[in-house]
Amino acid sequence: MSVEKSYKEASGFLNQLTNTCISILKVLLRSKFFLKLPEADQKSCVILGNGPSLKTSINNHETFLKSHSLFCVNSFAMSEAYTEFKPQQYVILDNSFWESDGKIILDTLEALNTKTTWPLKLYLPSIAAGSSKFNTLAKKNPNIQIHYYNYTVFKGFTGISNWFFSKNLGMPQSQNVLVASIFIAINSGFKEIFLVGADHTWHENLHVDEKNVLCLKDVHFYDSEIKTNYIPFKKGMNLKETFKVHEIFATWSKTFYGYILLEKYAAYKKCKIYNTSEVTFIDAFERKKL
Repeated sequence: MSVEKSYKEASGFLNQLTNTCISILKVLLRSKFFLKLPEADQKSCVILGNGPSLKTSINNHETFLKSHSLFCVNSFAMSEAYTEFKPQQYVILDNSFWESDGKIILDTLEALNTKTTWPLKLYLPSIAAGSSKFNTLAKKNPNIQIHYYNYTVFKGFTGISNWFFSKNLGMPQSQNVLVASIFIAINSGFKEIFLVGADHTWHENLHVDEKNVLCLKDVHFYDSEIKTNYIPFKKGMNLKETFKVHEIFATWSKTFYGYILLEKYAAYKKCKIYNTSEVTFIDAFERKKL
């Protein structure tokens, strides 16, 4: 064995050991113990991403979608499809939903309150447990039942990570809410997970203006008009600072790596994930046409 190879193996082991120890410490300090997720109501579920291609999937595969347990995310409640498909699960990850009073946040909460006339499981990170917004929402609308999950990022040795994942004490880094949604679906007991509308084509909508400000044309399936305007790509809803190009690609890299980890974890839990999106840049899961 060469010296270089020995160095890489030793370095990799020490890195995994360090990550594992730090992750266990984070769990002890941050995670809420004994959080349980509701059990799956079917064998299979569909997770609806908000990418533009979801519109095509909805138009072409209405029967398939309505015959499965549905997950939706973020501001899906603002779409007409919300009341048509009546998803049983709704996942939110972004802390802007309980820390910001931005228009899209308030409009989403209002839509959840006024439109939800069926039983809905709303999943929130445990850090949002004290949110007056969501506590008020649950009181206003008894159809909405809130369930909390630990968004404590766990990195380290695969076997140890899988144990903490399976106990809902830690999870892979979720730079995108779909990562959290897939994780919740796996741990709820679904054995088949179908992704639709998971385009992840954000890079195609980037633009650097004449002042070197990175701008984004943020497109969703529910947009009533075709977006042509680029707006500064801010690091947060209430922040003025914008991403630099290298920063946003580094962030997106974490998203796609999260899917790689989920594919391995799904195999460990004997669950199969299919990416059935009409358009997608996710390469971690088996592709399948509905």
